[in-house]
Amino acid sequence: MESGATEMRPECMDLLEREYEDDPATKTNSSNVRVVKAGQYRAGSKQRRPKDGGRSAIVKQLLAAGFACFSSVSIGFITAYTALTLPQLRNDTSIGTLQEKDESMIASVPSIASIGGSLMGGFIMDALGPRMTLLVTALPCLLSWGFIAFANSVALIYAGRIITGIFLGIFSPVPQLYATEIAQPQIRGLLGAFPEAAVAFGSLLCYAFGAVMDWRWLAVVAALVPGIPLFLSMIVFPESPQWLTKKAKLDKAEKSLRFFRKGSHNVKAEVDSIHTNILENDGTELSMWQQVKLFKKPQNWKPVLLVFLVFMCGQFSGFGVITAYTADIFNAAGTNLDANLQTIIMGVVRFLSTILSAVLLDRVGRKPLLIISAIGSSVGMLCVGIFFYLKSNGSAEGLGLLPLTSMLIYVFFNELGYGPIPWLLSGELIPLSVRTIGNGVAVTAYSLFAFIINATFPMLTSLVHTYVVFWMYAVFSLSGVFLGMYLPETRGKTLEEIGQFFLPKKQNSPRRKTAIPKMGHPPKNGLYPKLGPPPKNGLSLNWVSLNWVSLKWVS
Repeated sequence: MESGATEMRPECMDLLEREYEDDPATKTNSSNVRVVKAGQYRAGSKQRRPKDGGRSAIVKQLLAAGFACFSSVSIGFITAYTALTLPQLRNDTSIGTLQEKDESMIASVPSIASIGGSLMGGFIMDALGPRMTLLVTALPCLLSWGFIAFANSVALIYAGRIITGIFLGIFSPVPQLYATEIAQPQIRGLLGAFPEAAVAFGSLLCYAFGAVMDWRWLAVVAALVPGIPLFLSMIVFPESPQWLTKKAKLDKAEKSLRFFRKGSHNVKAEVDSIHTNILENDGTELSMWQQVKLFKKPQNWKPVLLVFLVFMCGQFSGFGVITAYTADIFNAAGTNLDANLQTIIMGVVRFLSTILSAVLLDRVGRKPLLIISAIGSSVGMLCVGIFFYLKSNGSAEGLGLLPLTSMLIYVFFNELGYGPIPWLLSGELIPLSVRTIGNGVAVTAYSLFAFIINATFPMLTSLVHTYVVFWMYAVFSLSGVFLGMYLPETRGKTLEEIGQFFLPKKQNSPRRKTAIPKMGHPPKNGLYPKLGPPPKNGLSLNWVSLNWVSLKWVS
């Protein structure tokens, strides 16, 4: 290195050396010096990545994401609570008379209340971080179930459903963000599918307990089972390194990464990469109005719009109806099978499908699973509609298993893609600079569409034939096929690489187009000399390393 040149930062050198060591394409036959061919090192290039994290590090990531997903278990209880309890509430005189309009509102009001919760949760998460948000809201959510457990009127049940709905909105994006921000790229799809699997598991527990106990004790179980483990576990695990870096708590960010990565991992280089990405994408401390103004940039509004549309497709496929009115649908089918048993079977299939989805997301990718899910969900809803059509014409005799089979097909394919992918994409696609507002928009879309679907189902079935309603859901479900064609594939990519998808073309490869000067003291006027063409035999690692520092220096 020339005298007077700035010394290479150790973490940058280490990052580059790890990227190219043992790669035959970066070695010469004449010496042991590693060289990099011109244009080889650039953002978004498909180079072999080293495997980050040993087994213990991956186990820590799995445990942290898993315990954070007890908030999603709580969501499963909230959304599935009315599936088996509505028939009980109709016949319980201790709360007064339950009107037909009360039934649809009790089933759907958590969805509309969650809109306020999502807006509130955005501010809380931005101020406290994902982990601390779960910690401070776990016990209040637990206590809110008391309004339902000890209700002596329909009004108190309304109050309990509204308050738990607010926590539904707060919880919805948090475990997803926490999981994606602590995960290595190789397992981010797996961890990103955890929340939806936890929602399915919570619904299954709700079905199982609801089949053997009354609605009051079910509320107690819904409070204790997810609430206590969530609170205790969030005391132990560290905060998201992304959030800590955004808040300029770099020492704590490094400490968090040391917990989630293996001992030999260069946490300083990763924090530096996160910090650089935040600065380049305006992700520093911004007011809400500043975030709103950033939506003018296509790299900010495009991913939020995509996540919004994926949520819309999933909800208008009719999933909220299936979870909220499961027993009523089976009773309306008029088969000889017990409605509670069919509901539990459906819960088991739903949970197993989310597990399969978690395995496939990092193997198959997001786009194929979304398209398969859309087609399969449409087929399932079509078959449900066919049964009710045959029943209305008196031709359904001997087809008692068709409603259950059709709904199992629907639930299986829906949870394969429509269930986990929107939440996974909300953590992957939405930039950090607008994440507070962007996730608020995403959760608001989910909640609003769920409310519309749940609230209108009884009205629609009274206006038109039941089979027409299910066929409408089947048509809506197919919209995911067309959306999947335009969705960027995020499998195996870092969050920084994913951010390049939505940049304007002229900004998509800044390092490729930036002149790289010889390292030394900067001129007094702050301008670097024009750099000549690179050597024909490629660039040495030291030359690229100096270039790396120069760009960091200029920025």
